[in-house]
Amino acid sequence: MNRKTRKGLGAILASVGVTTLMSVMSGTGIVRADVADQDPIVPDDPNAEATAEVTMKERCIWYVSGVAGTITLTTDSSEEDAVYDGDQFSLSAALEDYTAWTSGNDTGGGADFDEHAFCTFFGEQTGIEVEGTWSGDNFTAEAITSPGEFTADTFMDFTADAFSEDPLTFGITEGVCRAAGTWNVGPSITADLSLMAYPILDLAADDATVRPDDVALANDKCNAAVLVTASIPAGLTPFYAGKPYKFTGPTFLTEISIDNFRL
Repeated sequence: MNRKTRKGLGAILASVGVTTLMSVMSGTGIVRADVADQDPIVPDDPNAEATAEVTMKERCIWYVSGVAGTITLTTDSSEEDAVYDGDQFSLSAALEDYTAWTSGNDTGGGADFDEHAFCTFFGEQTGIEVEGTWSGDNFTAEAITSPGEFTADTFMDFTADAFSEDPLTFGITEGVCRAAGTWNVGPSITADLSLMAYPILDLAADDATVRPDDVALANDKCNAAVLVTASIPAGLTPFYAGKPYKFTGPTFLTEISIDNFRL
């Protein structure tokens, strides 16, 4: 019995001895690193500056196309006659679509508002307001009495206001519109004497897409087809019958403003 006990104790002592030896070996490495007369190795510049280069995404800004510089009315396709014979004579002009869209501030714009330059508002989105105003509702007539010579004919002057049979109208038809919110388009703008500005295309800042996806058709965009119409009233009598006439009407002013009011 006693011999078995001693063997067990010997095994325990041997285990303790191995552990002690390992501790001494580890400790030797630490002591050698702390030699008092060893000079520290210092880099030339102890200041490590952290740097990084990151390209900034383009900022979304608004573009508008289709703003008419001139409006030239011609005989409407519904007219059976090519000349004015005393009956009401319809005139019209199909303009380029008014289009508003977002694209990048650096490479954006261009003719393709669907393949826009990828961009973001960086959390500070804006909206767009496109408005129009007629300067009046009167047309003045001039006869072309000889090449390059225009002679006024007040008998052919007329007013195309909201109370006339066929007023001067800036007709607006909504096209394809997309945004995080809702676009307001139109309604059509009839010439009158109020000289008020009426909406053509309108998107509030809170309705704009803050970070459009980097794919085509992900940007905000809206277009409206425009058809301007008016008519020479029935019952007018030209002083220079048989001559061509030029009619000069009011101007149409387009105003564009950026909405940066966000709730």
